[in-house]
Amino acid sequence: MGGVMQISELFDQIEQLPMVPEVVRTLIMQLNDPDIDLGSVASDVAKDQVISLKVLRIVNSAHFGLNRKISSIDEAVVMLGMAKLKNIVVASGLTSCVHHVVGMDMKKFWQESIYIAGIAKELAILTDEPDPDTAFTAGLLSTIGSLLIVMGVPSQSILIKEKLEEGMTQYDAELEVLGFSSGNLASNLIEKWRFPNVLGDAIYAYQRPLQLDEDSSLACILHLAQYLASEKVKNSDFDSIMTNFPFEVANKVKLNHKLMECHLDGIFVEISGLDELLS
Repeated sequence: MGGVMQISELFDQIEQLPMVPEVVRTLIMQLNDPDIDLGSVASDVAKDQVISLKVLRIVNSAHFGLNRKISSIDEAVVMLGMAKLKNIVVASGLTSCVHHVVGMDMKKFWQESIYIAGIAKELAILTDEPDPDTAFTAGLLSTIGSLLIVMGVPSQSILIKEKLEEGMTQYDAELEVLGFSSGNLASNLIEKWRFPNVLGDAIYAYQRPLQLDEDSSLACILHLAQYLASEKVKNSDFDSIMTNFPFEVANKVKLNHKLMECHLDGIFVEISGLDELLS
């Protein structure tokens, strides 16, 4: 079965590729831009009704515990700060760009993606490298390849699932069935969207970050975030999380058992507020 398909063929089989809302595209194109005009970002968000309603719902959720109701995006910027708001906007926009895929539990899919994003951001803060907002966005986009596989070649996605159940890694299963990985697929879509290369490069590599010629801290962080997110979804306890923790990858970004012991609970609490994005 291996290598029978080209990525372009898979794209051709998807009736409608996911589209990214304009305001989200703007924010992602301006990742790390110190000169970004926050006022115009806020008014762009306000123009997108779906996203602004979601953002206001999250800001008013119990997670943020604000003592009064926030009724406008401008107020939300003041209360949360732009950094937090940017991430919520990007997450709101991306999670609403694909609603329904046959054979896929979209709520579960986006929940795990959001957890990967939130964990990647917290790990980036912890390790000082890479940029936390970039890590958040990359985390959200990192799973989109597996969504594209279900959209484009549903029968192959079932084969991949079977191989996972037999204990194969996702990367190896995808390679065997398709001839390429979901990370490779996602990085191609990110290129089609003309998003910054740093995102596509890390997502291309995150499933096997130790096989890179040069170290990519972002790819390593995504790899760890994906592992931790899947454990969080399973409600695993700390000891069992550490049993299979990819320490070799963690060492590359100077994360060790002790740091995880100190910070993992806090990270999981921090990302629980993102559940509001899915309701």
